[in-house]
Amino acid sequence: NDMYYFVKKHLHGAAAKDCDHWHDNAGIVTHHLAFTLELEQALQAVDPTISVPYWEYTKDAILYESGGWEDSVIFLDEWFGVASPTNANHVVTEGRWAYTPVLADATDFSNITNSYGLLRSPW
Repeated sequence: NDMYYFVKKHLHGAAAKDCDHWHDNAGIVTHHLAFTLELEQALQAVDPTISVPYWEYTKDAILYESGGWEDSVIFLDEWFGVASPTNANHVVTEGRWAYTPVLADATDFSNITNSYGLLRSPW
């Protein structure tokens, strides 16, 4: 498996225009738990000491209930980088995920793209 296997799996489960099978119903928990488990097991096939980090977002919901959620530690460079990059291409430019490639003009990869050819929900 490679990263794009997981990208395509999530895209097809969550971005179909007729029905978002992963977010619009009770499946949000079961789909994401199973997906994360599959990802973690793929990583552990390479290195058994790896674990997928868990974000306890309910703590941030309390800490940042009046706004400023972008200041959560998860969006520091040491974790995943800024939540909403302000550069022209919206690319994370600092930290461990800086310049992670994202497919553009991805119509050959999937028939689910937005009008700009990006792997996003088409609506």
